[in-house]
Amino acid sequence: MSLIESLIAAVLRANGDGLVMHVGERPFVLSPSGPSNFSERLLTVEAMGAVLTDLLSAEDQLALQEFGAVEKELTIPEAPGDRFMLVAARGGDDIWVELRRQRGSTQPRRDQPAASADSAPPLPPAQPEAQAKPIPPLPSAQPEVHAKPIPLLPPAQPEARARRIPGLPPAQPEAQARRIPPLPPAPPEAQAETIPPLPPAPPEAQAETNPPPPAPPEAQAKPIPPLPPAPPEAQAETIPTPRPRMAPTQSPQPPLQPPRSTSGLHGPDAVSPDPAAGRRRVTTARDPQPGVVLPLARSPIRTDSSRLTPTPSPKHLGIGRLLRTAAARGASSLYLMAEARPTIRIDDEILPLETEPPLGTTEVESLILELAPGASREALVGGTNAEWVCELPDVGRVRCLSFRDQRGPGAVFRLIPRRLISADQLGLSRDIQALCAEGDGLILVTGPRLSGKSTLTSALVDLINRTRTDYLISIESEIKFLHENRKAIVSQREVRSEPDVMLAHARAALRENPDVLVVDDLKTPELVALALDAADSGHLVIATMTAPTTSAALARLIESAPFDRQTQVALALSESLRGAIAQVLLRKPGGGRVAAREVLFNTSSMSALIAEGKVSQLPLAIDSGRKYGMVPMNDALLAFVQSGAVDAREAYRKAYDRVAFVEQLRREGIDTSFVERLA
Repeated sequence: MSLIESLIAAVLRANGDGLVMHVGERPFVLSPSGPSNFSERLLTVEAMGAVLTDLLSAEDQLALQEFGAVEKELTIPEAPGDRFMLVAARGGDDIWVELRRQRGSTQPRRDQPAASADSAPPLPPAQPEAQAKPIPPLPSAQPEVHAKPIPLLPPAQPEARARRIPGLPPAQPEAQARRIPPLPPAPPEAQAETIPPLPPAPPEAQAETNPPPPAPPEAQAKPIPPLPPAPPEAQAETIPTPRPRMAPTQSPQPPLQPPRSTSGLHGPDAVSPDPAAGRRRVTTARDPQPGVVLPLARSPIRTDSSRLTPTPSPKHLGIGRLLRTAAARGASSLYLMAEARPTIRIDDEILPLETEPPLGTTEVESLILELAPGASREALVGGTNAEWVCELPDVGRVRCLSFRDQRGPGAVFRLIPRRLISADQLGLSRDIQALCAEGDGLILVTGPRLSGKSTLTSALVDLINRTRTDYLISIESEIKFLHENRKAIVSQREVRSEPDVMLAHARAALRENPDVLVVDDLKTPELVALALDAADSGHLVIATMTAPTTSAALARLIESAPFDRQTQVALALSESLRGAIAQVLLRKPGGGRVAAREVLFNTSSMSALIAEGKVSQLPLAIDSGRKYGMVPMNDALLAFVQSGAVDAREAYRKAYDRVAFVEQLRREGIDTSFVERLA
């Protein structure tokens, strides 16, 4: 079955009035019950170009290029009483194709040859009231008509001057009341319908294309005399309506129902309303005037070519292949930007995919729209940022963030590992894992940006989920790891990172009386106070915040409170704190990363220092607490350097107290000459 046959069959099955195809939209059938989608896939410029090639002949395609629109009538044996019109219009990359159905139409075919004067069918007998109507003379040309000449018919033969124009509707009441005084009665053989006078040309009509040459000056200055009597044999002849040439509209306003063709609707003798005079005028032309293509339904989407939704080219094979490639290489993020190669992040390092070609604006937008839901698609087209989460086979969950910059659309796809990393896989010591057995109190996880705090917190939650029969609620600004219920019940809730929103959700979670509460990023004094109150009231609270070391994190918690409440916060922290873990990630020379951790436990000496506000002395207390399992950050960095897992320069860059770290390297006999070069 050909394309046109399948389109017609779709209209007949739905008992519809037409089918509409437009770039950037889904094709739909307009039926009495409303529009219904013919396909769920958006039409692209390439797809619509192929449709035009299948539907139009070579001659029609040339006409489409010349005039911007074509119209052809189709003969359908399945619906003998109906007429089907194929209308196609194109303006650049904006393509519109309609298949219009006219039910039970008895009007002549537009592709029939124009009837000659000798073969024209006779008119029915004139009505009695029409025979008594006099023929008024035509008015003289108005000044505004001189500025835009009205197209005139070629000189008519005497026997053809009384031809009747078909399809002329009766004059409006207001037009009938403004009649020019009649002439003396004409001979009986000249009695015919009254021809209304020509009104002034409207201003908007002055921009029509290809106007005929203006009338000679002598024709503009003299009034047109009345037509002489026509022979009786010429009174019954009609002027056939020539087939019009179609032209694209500039800004079509679609009707709710398909337009019904009438004789002379698009022809040179079309009857058009005159809003100024409140009556109708008849325009005649030497050549057929361009017609108007009216859309069948729905307003067309007028967008530039960069806002369309084309199908990705075969060389890219979709966003799924790029994401699978990134996941296979162990990447944490995939970056797409216009005029650049796809780029991935591996171990906190940006690497371009050398096997992929640079992407254009249209290709980037196509790849993004493959995963974007409805609201995010609208945001991308509108130029605003959007964020959503999807799940792909062989990849897992992906957090997508789209944006637009000076080069065009772009997106960041953050790959969320499907498998959780356990505490043993992370290399957490037994002392750290023992913190998850606490019944109440505060466990603080800290570190600089991109230091793996979320991964460490997820490992602690997974350990609780496997070893305890508790109810755990996790309030996260971004869910990165999904936990299934094992021994415990885990409820993960993603909320916006605004402090007020996070605080409201944390308060609501406490009303559910959870055994364990996980709070992402203690940013405000209110969140700090809520976490300390929950820990003091019998909940185990695991909270994260951004700080380079454990002592710096505790100092920020105290200093975040108002000055008059800092002593109270320090006392509450000294009683509720169970332990703090600070983590940094180090690159290994052969690839990959390792985590160095500073560990602090709330011993009696630590609690006394915190209560007295002597947070600056905590690093010394950690050094003296090695026998309790505490680990200073410099000790953790030095251990990796001594084992050869990390280069000394990398450890030096990640050290918080670099002076003390260099002294440790020298005491261990490690070359520190790189420090002077880095300085």
